[in-house]
Amino acid sequence: MSDSDKKWRRGEFDDALKGYYQDHDAVLPDEKTDYRSLTAESVGALVLGFLSLLTFVSMLFVIFPIMGIVLGLMAIRKILRATRELEGLGIASAGVALSATLAIAGTVYQIYMTRYEIPVGYAVIDFAMLAADPRTGKIPEELLMLALRSDEQGNLLYTPVFIEGYMYPTRQLNELKTFMLVPSVEQSPFGALTRNPTQMVDVTLAGDLRVSYRSSLVKVGGMLRVNPNPPPGEPPYSLRADIFR
Repeated sequence: MSDSDKKWRRGEFDDALKGYYQDHDAVLPDEKTDYRSLTAESVGALVLGFLSLLTFVSMLFVIFPIMGIVLGLMAIRKILRATRELEGLGIASAGVALSATLAIAGTVYQIYMTRYEIPVGYAVIDFAMLAADPRTGKIPEELLMLALRSDEQGNLLYTPVFIEGYMYPTRQLNELKTFMLVPSVEQSPFGALTRNPTQMVDVTLAGDLRVSYRSSLVKVGGMLRVNPNPPPGEPPYSLRADIFR
C-alpha cells in the first residue's frame, strides 16, 4: 500500500471518528438549559379564584376573592423579579382576574337579593288579600284560614309575611318606630282609611330598628297579627316587622 493510500485511509478514519463525536455531542443534554419552577402562590391564587364563586352564597365568603387578589399580586411580583427561575405568570393573572370578577359579581348579586328579592321563609301577601268582604265588611275567610295559631289576646298569628305599600305620612319624618302601611297614599286620604280599616296595616319595627319616612314604595316583612274583632275604625292588621326595604 502506498503512502498516499495510507494517508487517505487515515483521513477517512479520522473523519469517521470526528463525525461520531459530533453526533454524540449532539444528543447530549444541554447543561445550560434553564429550569423554572411554578410558584405556589400562583396556583393558590387560581384556586381562590374558583372559590370566589361562594360569594354568590353569602358575603361572608368575600374573604376568598380578597385573598385570591392579594396572593395573585404577590405571585406576579415574585415572578417578575425572577423570570429565569420562576413561572406561573399567566396562572397568577388568571387567579387575580377571576377573583376580582367574581367578587364584583357576587357583591352585586347579594345587594340585589337583599334589596329586591323575597326573604327566605316569608310568605308574600298584598292588600288585595287583606281587603274586607264588600258585602259583610268582614275579614276574608281565606286569610283567616291561613292563620297558624292565636295568642293570649285572641290575635291570629301567621307565618312571617312580606308586603309592599306606602308609608302614610305623619308629622314625624325621622326615627320612626311605628307607622301605617297603606296601598296608595294618593288614593287613600285619611278619611278613606278610616272608613276602610282593612286597607291599613299597623307596622311596629322590632328591636332597635328605626326608619325615616319615604314617599316611595317600601317593602316590609315580619309577623302578621290579625284581630278578627277590632274596635271601630281601627285596622285589624298589625305587623311586627324585622325587615324594611
